[in-house]
Amino acid sequence: MAERGAARIRTWLEVISKLAENADKFIDACDYDVEGSIIGYSILKYACGNKENTAQRMKYSTLTKEELEKSYTKPLPHLDFALIEAGLTRHEVDWLYGINLSRALTTAAKNYSGKYATLSTGRVQGPTLKFLETRERSIKCFVPTPYWTIKAEVKINGEFLEAEYEKKIIESKAESEAIIDSCKGKDGKTEKTKVKEFQQMPPLPFYLGSLQSEAYSLFKYTPMRTSSIAQRLYLDALISYPRTSSQKLPPAIGYQAILRQLGRIHNYRNLTAELLAKPTLTPTEGKKEDPAHPAIYPTGNLPEKGLDRAEKNIWDLIVRRFMAGFGEPAIRQSVKITISINGNHFQLNGRRTLEEGWLRFYKPHVRSEDAPLPPLKEGQKVSVKRVVL
Repeated sequence: MAERGAARIRTWLEVISKLAENADKFIDACDYDVEGSIIGYSILKYACGNKENTAQRMKYSTLTKEELEKSYTKPLPHLDFALIEAGLTRHEVDWLYGINLSRALTTAAKNYSGKYATLSTGRVQGPTLKFLETRERSIKCFVPTPYWTIKAEVKINGEFLEAEYEKKIIESKAESEAIIDSCKGKDGKTEKTKVKEFQQMPPLPFYLGSLQSEAYSLFKYTPMRTSSIAQRLYLDALISYPRTSSQKLPPAIGYQAILRQLGRIHNYRNLTAELLAKPTLTPTEGKKEDPAHPAIYPTGNLPEKGLDRAEKNIWDLIVRRFMAGFGEPAIRQSVKITISINGNHFQLNGRRTLEEGWLRFYKPHVRSEDAPLPPLKEGQKVSVKRVVL
């Protein structure tokens, strides 16, 4: 069976084969990933006359001019055979599991119904469908049980606030109604205040999965859309290779040079200047490593053509995540005030930022908003407007 477009690919391969006849050196410059490695290997083996064992390999994570030139002048001495084996194994599993089972499903459906319909499965699709089926059965078997929550609306220093009953969930309606009756017509008083300061560490560098998750949370972009946008930004040499699982940013990428380049954009100028003034730049990193590529980072190249809104959002998100990783921890404060209404305990929860640290580099993508509470002393009377079931 031939793929669509095979005639065009045949022409390319014939040209490569002709050029290879008089070549004395071969360098594989395909993407440094499983797909790129298997493509380069296959061309060298079948179109270039078994040159896969003598070819050198370019390894790069960005399409910037500097990195491509460096990877060309200093290539790896041989192909990345571990990635090639992974690719060959994946193709074989696709054939054994995917193509054959898809054919079996399609044939079985036709024999049963008398109508033809293509049914497909594969090494990813099949197990995923099983997970979904198991989850759907669990959802359908779930038996909901009723519960109640209680909230008190209080007035403090002219400000209306909502306090939650100390038990988040009350499973008995009679118990919840008894609490409501006990609070009717009663004022409250503060019993204790608990103040806690804590550090909020800078976020980890993006790998593809975390970028997709953050983009969905912020912009509601599907994972496929985010991956497609990131690929376009990579091809425009604006970001590093996106299909990585790494949370590491090695010094070799050149932190200072990237920040200096980004500082040419007005919105980033003051932020990059602040980071460049540090005596050393040490990024926050996670445990995940990828032998082929580092975490996703901006190359420092600026857009040569206009980006659409989605591309701007994803690029800005990657730029700000990169800068935030070099920021100081944010210092935040949480406050919990317990209010007693006729012996029933309700809690007011507040939080505020004492020192922004990395948060100012990540704005406007920060979602932890402040919710400060008015100053209160223990034993202070509190006006209760209503208690709601």
